[in-house]
Amino acid sequence: MFRNTLRLATRFSLRIPQRSFHKSSNLANSLKSTIEKQHELHQKRMRNLKIERWVFSIAGISALGYGLWYFYWPHHTFPVSVAKILRKGLWAESNKESFNYQKAVAFYIDALEECDKIHMNPVSDEYTGIELKVAEMYEKLNMFEEANGIYLELLYRFYDALNSPGKVPVEQRPDMIRRDLRVLIKSLELNKDLAIGKRNLLAHLLLAQEEILSRSPELKEFFERRKEKAKNIFQGKAISSTDFKTFVDEENIKINDEGYMILDLQKNSSAWEPFKEEFFTARDLYTAYCLSAKDITAALSCKMTTVEWMVMADMPPGQILLSQANLGSLLYLQGEKFEAEIYQLEQRCGEDPSLKNEDVMIISLRHLHRNRDTCLDMSNQCYNSVVQFAKRNSKLRFNVRDQLDPSVAQAIALSTYGMGVLNLHQGVLVKAEKLLKDSITLARETDFTELLKEAENELQKTSVLKTKKQSEQPQPN
Repeated sequence: MFRNTLRLATRFSLRIPQRSFHKSSNLANSLKSTIEKQHELHQKRMRNLKIERWVFSIAGISALGYGLWYFYWPHHTFPVSVAKILRKGLWAESNKESFNYQKAVAFYIDALEECDKIHMNPVSDEYTGIELKVAEMYEKLNMFEEANGIYLELLYRFYDALNSPGKVPVEQRPDMIRRDLRVLIKSLELNKDLAIGKRNLLAHLLLAQEEILSRSPELKEFFERRKEKAKNIFQGKAISSTDFKTFVDEENIKINDEGYMILDLQKNSSAWEPFKEEFFTARDLYTAYCLSAKDITAALSCKMTTVEWMVMADMPPGQILLSQANLGSLLYLQGEKFEAEIYQLEQRCGEDPSLKNEDVMIISLRHLHRNRDTCLDMSNQCYNSVVQFAKRNSKLRFNVRDQLDPSVAQAIALSTYGMGVLNLHQGVLVKAEKLLKDSITLARETDFTELLKEAENELQKTSVLKTKKQSEQPQPN
């Protein structure tokens, strides 16, 4: 069921540039049907949630960076007895033997048995690389359950090794965590169970996170502060948008004299190396899984931390812009959740007017109204920070033809669209109309087909509401 969720997202916002991995994979097809069906059901129950479709694609799109799957084993030397068998497997899967994958997988399994005989370390690059080759052959033979079984076994073995004191030398831990996260991301392509996928993501993300925090006490202190601040947003506590900080500004994103965004080489991102891209890809996937389970609260909590961590880790500027826009979409959804709760309480008061005078009801409605307004205001801040950043830096190149990665252009288009939807939501029709028209222009310039269609639909709604509002105004005599 997961096979196709992110196909649409290949042109949406959180696109991570192509990685330096090898071998092709179909991850772009891997999560579609289940997550999209869950999403559609959620849409039917909440009002004005067109923007949620974008969030699904935005939150999970980072996974598409793994469309080129990296297999470790060709890059290492093997004992002679193992190498001899591997060469037979390579020959069998080549055009020399008409791509005989069934014969090839038999050789690779023989190679693993030989590795066992010589007591090769089962978590070494060489051993796990051969297992990944077996999984690749299984996939080519459409034996997906068998392939996924290998990925899950590898995940268990990596997790066990990393959690066993002294089993993995300190200097080898970062590389093993990178391998673990890559296998985790690959395994999600074949996963058919939302709960299992989310559980695996959480367990392995926490493992990587602990590694990062152990290498940087400053990050650990920051994370505790961020976690406490995020809790206030969805525990019924009063929150203020003045406490909220966006991350798209000249302090965090540097622009050179020619108008191109550049990395800030002054930042020390060593605590995140060498697995920071895998780490943030997995976090975006976790956000997507939370959304598919209708857990907006968890998705927002994850994304709020992710955006700030991306700045601290000195991730590519385009990805930071997209994550900021994505955070705005999640805050919008959280505001809509509060609005749905307000609507339910008001319905109860309508059925029983005496509830209006109860202190608990008065306080609950007051907090919900304040938190809804705050979330929508914070959402607007996220979108607006992206749009204003582009305006302030007039030389900023964001034409899709001018960059290999169109993420900047898409972030600006999506943020403009989001601001238009927010203004439509608030009944500011003239401003909504202008923003939606601007987003349509940007979507056309960047070939952002899906956004173009949605923006046109929202613009049509705006025009209908404007016409209705004008017809209701008293006509001059």
